[in-house]
Order: sequence, then C-alpha cells, then structure tokens
Amino acid sequence: MKNINIGIDLGTTNSGIAKYENGKISIYKNPVGFKDTIPSVVSFRKGRIQIGEKAREHSATNAENVFSSFKRKMGSDEVYFIKDLDKNCSPIELSSMVLNELINFAQGESLKSAVITIPASFDTIQSNATKKAGYQAGFEEIVLLQEPIAACLAYSNSLNIEIASDKKWLVYDFGGGTFDIALVNINERDLKVFDHKGNNFLGGVDLDTLFVEKIICPKIEKATQENNLWNKLISKENQVYNKLFFELLYKAEEAKKELSIKETSSIEIDFDELSISLDIDISRAEFELIVQPKFEESFHLVEKLIKENYLDFSDIERIILVGGTTYIPYIRQQLQERTQIEVETNLDPTTAVMIGAAYYAGSKPSELVDEEIVEESKSEENSIQVETIYEPHSKDSEELIVVLLQESFDGYYRITRADGGFDTGLLKANKKIAEFVPLLEKATNQFTLFLFDNQQKQLFSNPNIQITNGLYSILGQPIPNDICLELDEESGKSHMEIIFKKNDILPLKKTIYKTCSKNILKNSDQKLIINVVEGNAGSMVGSNLSIGYIEISGSNFEQDLLKGMDIELNFKVSESRDLSIDVYISALDLEINEVFNPHQRKISIDKLVSEIKNALDTILEEIRSEEQNENYEYLSKLKRSQESLTVLYNEALENKNDAITDKKYQIDELKKIYIQEFDDLIRHKHILFEVEEYNNLKDSFSFYIEKGSPRQKEEYEKIIKNEKEVLQSNNKYLIRKKKKELENLLNNIYNNQDESYIDFFYHLRFEDPSAFRDRSKHSQLIPLGEKAIDNSNFIELKSICHQLYNLLIVKPKRKDDFNTFDGNLGIK
Repeated sequence: MKNINIGIDLGTTNSGIAKYENGKISIYKNPVGFKDTIPSVVSFRKGRIQIGEKAREHSATNAENVFSSFKRKMGSDEVYFIKDLDKNCSPIELSSMVLNELINFAQGESLKSAVITIPASFDTIQSNATKKAGYQAGFEEIVLLQEPIAACLAYSNSLNIEIASDKKWLVYDFGGGTFDIALVNINERDLKVFDHKGNNFLGGVDLDTLFVEKIICPKIEKATQENNLWNKLISKENQVYNKLFFELLYKAEEAKKELSIKETSSIEIDFDELSISLDIDISRAEFELIVQPKFEESFHLVEKLIKENYLDFSDIERIILVGGTTYIPYIRQQLQERTQIEVETNLDPTTAVMIGAAYYAGSKPSELVDEEIVEESKSEENSIQVETIYEPHSKDSEELIVVLLQESFDGYYRITRADGGFDTGLLKANKKIAEFVPLLEKATNQFTLFLFDNQQKQLFSNPNIQITNGLYSILGQPIPNDICLELDEESGKSHMEIIFKKNDILPLKKTIYKTCSKNILKNSDQKLIINVVEGNAGSMVGSNLSIGYIEISGSNFEQDLLKGMDIELNFKVSESRDLSIDVYISALDLEINEVFNPHQRKISIDKLVSEIKNALDTILEEIRSEEQNENYEYLSKLKRSQESLTVLYNEALENKNDAITDKKYQIDELKKIYIQEFDDLIRHKHILFEVEEYNNLKDSFSFYIEKGSPRQKEEYEKIIKNEKEVLQSNNKYLIRKKKKELENLLNNIYNNQDESYIDFFYHLRFEDPSAFRDRSKHSQLIPLGEKAIDNSNFIELKSICHQLYNLLIVKPKRKDDFNTFDGNLGIK
C-alpha cells in the first residue's frame, strides 16, 4: 500500500502543490516563471481559460471575465456569470480548475490521491465543497487537513526543532481570504491542536478592498470631479465603474506588497473610459491606518482563545506565522509587542501550509487499490493469522518489529526495507518473531514481512509496515464545532444534545438511545425528524448549521410508532467530515442509513438583515427587563452587544446593492460572532439561575434524604456523583436534566411519607365538586378525611386520598411533565 504523498494548499489568493519522498519535501514549481505558488485566479477570454499569474494580470483589463477569492464562497450558493462562455460557474468549479492547473505541474506523474488543506474554522458544508472540487479535478481520493496543523508540521519537521518537553505554540494564520488561530501542544513525538478560532472572511483581500475604499477613492475624488466614487464602484448598475474597481483592486494589492518592504509606494491610474489619469503616492503610515482595525479583529480572537483556555501569553513558547498577510511589518511588530512571545519567521509563511500538507500526506496510507499489485491466489496465505506490532513513529535509529503467529509455524521469515538498505535474509521463524530494524533519519521507512514454508515457498507477505523516523505527526484533527442532535424539550420547543464536542479528534463514532416523543400512525403523513446540527451546543438551534436531516414518514411504517418506543442512533464522522447516520427502531424492525456530505448553502442579505433585527429586538427586551434590577455591569455588556449589532445592521442595509465585494459574507461571519457573544451572555444568566435552582433543591434533601430507603439513598449518590462536571458544563439543558432527576427522587421520597397525604388531601379537598364523577361519594369522603387528619390516622387518610383521586374525571398532571406533551420532532 502506498502513501498519498501529495499535499496541496488550495488558498484564497495563492495555491501550491508539494510531494513527500524519502523524508524530503519537493515543491512542484510553476513551469511558467518557476515560482512556488500560483495566484488562485481564473480568467476566460476568447474561448481560452487561463489560470494563475496570466489570469491575474487580466484583472486590470478584462475584469468582468476574471475571477478570484472564490474559496471564500465555498459552500455557498454563489455563482459567477462567465460572459465569455455565457454560463455560470460555481466556486467549486473554479477551484477544480486551479487544482487541475496544479496537477499539470507534476508533468508525467499520475496523481490520484491528495491531501488538500482547509481553514480550521471551515464548517462541514465548506469542507465538503472542497472535497467535491478535488474530485471534479480528477482526484479519486481526497483527505482534508486543517491549515494550522499543516503549518505546525512544516515548522517542526523543516526546521529540525528539538522538543524535550511539552510546549504550547500559537499558530497565527492570516491568509489572503481567511484567518485562523490555533493552540497547539507539541512534545518530542507528536503535536495536537487543542483549541482554535477563526474568521472565514478576514484576510488580505479585505485589506485590498479597504485600501481602495479608504485611501485610493478619496485621493481620486480630491484630484477629479468624481463624487461618491466608492458606492459607484461596488454598485451592480454600472459596469464601467465595476471595471475600474477591479483595476484599482489589482493596483492596491501590488502597493500592499511594496509597502511591506518599503516606506512609500506609487500607483499610476490611467482609465480612459472615465478620463481619470493621475499618480497617487501612499505612505506606509497611511496603509497601517487600514491594517490596524483588521489586526484588532484578529487579535481580539487571539485574546479570547487564550482566555477561554485559562492561559497567559507567558505560557506560549512561540508564535508560528502563516499566510502572506503576516509579511506586513505592522502585524509582526504588534504581535511581538503585545504578547512578548517569540515570533517565528524562519520559514516562508506562503509555502508552510503546502509543505505541512505534504509531510502529512507522506504518513497517510492511500486507500486506493494499487493496480500494479497482482492478486495472489495462494490459499495458504489467507489461512495464516498474523499480528504485527511496532511503533509507527520513532526518534531512535532503530525500532523493534514483533510478529505474533496465532498457531505454531514451521518455516522462515524475512524483513526487507523498501529502499534496499536492509534485509534480514531468510531466518527460522517460530510462534513469536522479534527483530530490530534500522531506520533512515527524517524519513518514512517502508518494510515488508515475508513468511515461507520449509521449501521456501512464500505463504504470506505484508508490505504495509511503515515507521517514520524523526518527523512529527499529529494526534488526529479536531472538529471545529459541537455536533449535536436536536431533541424535543417541551411543547413547541427543542434543544440540542451534544453528540461530539468541539475539539474531539476525528474520526468519531457514537451510539445513543432516545425515545419517541409522540405517536406516529402507520400510513399517515406524521413524521419523525432526525436533525443533526453543527455549532455551539449551548446556543439556540436556529443559530446553528444543519448538516444531516432525515424525515421518516408514517407512510414508511407497517405498524404504529408509539410514544415512548426506543430509537437507536449510530453516528460516524470520517476524518474528512462525512457524516453517517444509522437509525434503528427495534419495535418496528425499521433501519435507515444515510451518509451526508452537503456542499452548498444560501446566504441572503435580506435574511441577514432580518436575523440581526430579531437579535436586536431580543437584546432590547432583555435590557428593558433588567433596567429595574439595577444590574449595571450586566446592562453595560448588553448595550455593548446592542451597539455592535446596530452597526452591523446599518452596514447590512447600506450594502444591500453591493454585488461586487464579499461584504455580505463578512456581515454573516460577524453576525454569528456577535450573536454568539450575546447568546453566551444571556446563557450565563440562565445557567446561574439553573445552578441556583439545583442547589436550592439539593439543600432541601438534607431533611428528606434521611427518610429515604437505602435504595433511594444510593440513587441520590449516583445523581450527585458527576454534578460538578454538569454544573460547569455551561449547558442549561444538562443542568436542568440533572435537576429533574433530583426533583423526581425528592418527590418519590416525599410521597412515601405520611405527611405528604395531608397536602394531597387538601389539594383534592379544594377541587370544584364538579371535577368528580360521584358528588355524593365526594361529599362523604371529605369529612372522613378531615377526621383522619385530626386523629393522625394516616392509613385511613391514604385510602380516602386514593378514593378521591379515582373519582376525578380528569387526572391532574404536572405542568412541567414532558410526558404530557407531544413533541414536534418526535424524538426526545
């Protein structure tokens, strides 16, 4: 079995491809210009498709047929109209063209498998869209790798860094279109990302856009008669101004690069269609004024990540820079000054991701069947049971391979290394084989184990023994968000229950058991709904992303599905984020299997306006309800959330006609961040209330627990065993569930006490007589009950209470008893 070996950085502004071979990384150079990367730009002109530098150059002269930054739209329903072809192209199709161009760099090689990198904050839909682009480009196997992990693999393996003890690194990945930060734990053997944050619409292209809006446009307006130039540039109404926008954007990017190494830059504008001809001088100080707010956005996420993990900057050994935007001196200087952490600058941040992807690909076995392997027909080989034990990653010069045979074996063994540098020769074998094998440094060593009979006829071979020496590996990739199941909570409401937690390591699988929350009759249109969402488990269901949705109609049932019946659910998430759901209802012997890899969603500016307005209304209600309590600190935080969302709301209204920039995607990203911050704030208040309710309930047990049976006391200890974990979970639904368990136990203990029947009797005593079937019997029982209370005759009182209860026409139910409700989803 071969390893994948090919790593690709499919970037917003630039892309590249590299190969792992014998412990070394080689970058496939662009045959034109011999550069390490190509611009992620596609142009269409006179029936010809150009990709890379030539396409980028056309953006100044043929803007309407040049397309870039489409990675930021991956997973959306955005399409680009190709005037030259008179058709629409999706971000997936444009990305596949870039991938095809990279494949062409490997002249003469057949590339069927690849590791393609994605931002750590890419959700499931964006990840699946990336995979689809890879398949459309002709790859038969795609494995996704998060960019911060790739960067760490590049730094740790390329720079020969020796790690004697556990260290923490901060990956600061400010790319062309996306921003990621990740906290990484690294030791002498491997590395693990233990938390991350990101913004998929914060990158170098946003600086280019700001450059045009805040620096170039005002200077053009000052030198010409143009007014309101920026709004004209981004309006879909005027193609001439649109063309000027893209020309200015191209020049802004060139000036940005120049200002990263020089103090001044000059832009020459010569646009005949609007009679604009002038030279603009720009200083680095002017440029840094537009960099500053975008850096602050990024650093806010850095501080939040550090705080949420209870760390200080002093706990971080170094900052790993990734992405071309980190070349900007202001960003490097601010990071160093604010954190006082060593900023690592020894590796090119524009190639680090593809190099790391290639290192990962070199350790990842391909699951494709090698066509060159001839199927062996030896029946003896299939009958031998062999267990091979070895350490796949080693820092030593040699490693032990142990072979265990399930039954006594009379014959020989041989172990060879793929490069021909090691061969044990034929050695006598027995039930256990132990052999130390030498390792090539900084390489993945491939060994093959052979077994022969006494006539030296081959009976068995295993060519898949791989031991990597001196290279860092990863302890799996974390999922970027919680993955949850939506469940009925009470009438008309639902909540999310975690299936997999954020930062759990892929691949993942889990089986959970639930019950049906309503009756679904056979041959009916009623539905059982299984909805799996990605997001924050403690937030509202609607603020999260549905990634797996199954509707099971009563028309599929041969029998009725009754309330309370068991539902078994099996969930699997692959390393590349495919979601598998198996539903089994044993009472109906019904099984449904679905695999989900959604790759598109719609983002509407009108919907964004509506969602932000709804959030503002909710905040206003919360402010009004709290103003009387004089909780000024909480009110101050609410008003800050209100201000942030108000600014965003106005931006959304102002940009309703923006058909050129990525503004609606930036607004969507910030909307999620701001609503999440408000959700965290209000959820904290609700959690405090639930914790207080739980503690008050627990306090009441100090009296009643002594009256409980030994079994009830044991149940009490079982309930409170993990209460610390639950109370600190920041999930009000978990706390509420724990409180309900305690409450049920308390009621059971109380209901077994004689005194409880006094309360029950008076509850029935003051019911309206019309509530009872037999009023005459009711009027006889009431004075008998009062007499029993006066005489403390609890045996008599219990009998009277039961008789009265049985006379009730409608039996009382607790208002908070979920069993009184039918759920909307049909599962709880």
